[in-house]
This record gives sequence, structure tokens and C-alpha cells, in this order.
Amino acid sequence: MGLLKITGQIGRTEDQLVEAEFLFDTGGSYTAIPPRLRQQLGLIPGTPARTQLADSSIVDIELTWAYLRLNGREGSVPVEIIDVPEPMIGVTALEALGMKVNPVSGELEVVWPFRAPPTMWRIRAKP
Repeated sequence: MGLLKITGQIGRTEDQLVEAEFLFDTGGSYTAIPPRLRQQLGLIPGTPARTQLADSSIVDIELTWAYLRLNGREGSVPVEIIDVPEPMIGVTALEALGMKVNPVSGELEVVWPFRAPPTMWRIRAKP
């Protein structure tokens, strides 16, 4: 399928968004951002966790929440804070926003023609 990149917005809340270019990781569960972007966004401290990488190694991460806007869709999504060269979007974010990557065309498609349920897009991060 090749690499699929998209420009979107991410932030602590829907009113505090920063534009970023994302790489889609269709093999990844969560959206992943580097620690420097987490600090720039002022995301709330998360929960320590572990994750398995594509090479089967297990690394320590921090898991928190961010507000994400892509292609007119938006909502709160779980985010891994991990040392990655660029922000990556995983399938959990796509599902929360009602989107998918078409495996044939490699394009981002809407799964349902309406917004995600309120429990998915109106969760606000508390200070």
C-alpha cells in the first residue's frame, strides 16, 4: 500500500489544536507522538504502559488522550507518548473518527456518513 500521510490537527482540547503531518500506521493500535510534541501540546500526564513494536521488542510508554481532527472528523483518541520520528495515527483513532484506510487505493475513507457518537468526540481533558 505504501506510505500514507495526511495533515491534521492535534491538541489538548478542540480549542487548542496544532497542525501536524501524520503517517498512518495500519498495524498500530494507538496514535503515537514524540515526547517533544506532547510537551508542546500540554497534554495531561498519562498512565505508564508497555507496548510491543513491529520488531517484537517491548518498550515503556505513556498513554494519554488528545483531541484529533482529520478530514473534517474530530474526537478524543488515546495517544502513546513514544520516541517516534514523526506522529503516527493508528487504527483506534480511525475507528473513533469513523474512517478507514482503503487497502487497494491507500486512501482514507469515511466508514459512516455522520459524526462519531458524543462519548467519542466530546471527552475533554481536564487540567
